[in-house]
Amino acid sequence: MNHQVEIVRREFEKLLADVQLERVDLKLITLDKDVEEFAKSFNLISSLKPCSDDSFESPATILLDAYQSPFLVYKTEAGHYRVLSGLLTFQKLCKAKYAKNVDSTVPCLILSRRPKAQLRRLILMNDVVRPLLKEFVGISADTINHTLSYLFTSVDQPSVFLSPQWQSLFPLVKSKTELCKWLHISTKSVKLK
Repeated sequence: MNHQVEIVRREFEKLLADVQLERVDLKLITLDKDVEEFAKSFNLISSLKPCSDDSFESPATILLDAYQSPFLVYKTEAGHYRVLSGLLTFQKLCKAKYAKNVDSTVPCLILSRRPKAQLRRLILMNDVVRPLLKEFVGISADTINHTLSYLFTSVDQPSVFLSPQWQSLFPLVKSKTELCKWLHISTKSVKLK
């Protein structure tokens, strides 16, 4: 097994050992600062937008989304909750003004502590790439190129597939060819290193 994957696995096991599922008032929940910075710099909703229009969804169906995929949060000393995972559903609930309802509680998986920066980043990356790569969403090659380059490359690390974060999340996908084979798309349309 990849050494990096093993380290991350052990860290996640420790982090998730005491996780609790609770209903939390949405008014007490905000994005973790790293997640908020990401949300401000990258329009995730537009890149993953389904064919349907959110305005036709009722707050009840958006709430059902939250129950099917609870937010992963940690609690601050002040008693507030910070979202690490569940960004799309959180944004939809805020857009639907769900928090103005009398009972605006949502399910949350509460971590016993704030994870280290590396784990917070991996949690965010997995939250973003899950609908893109794992949940059978019909997505364009341009979106794949843009999203994966944004998340996994830097000036120092221009290759998605050599990124330590990519290797931790997808250790068996080591090249553009393997990615395209996995997603059943043409290698001609994906422009990743």
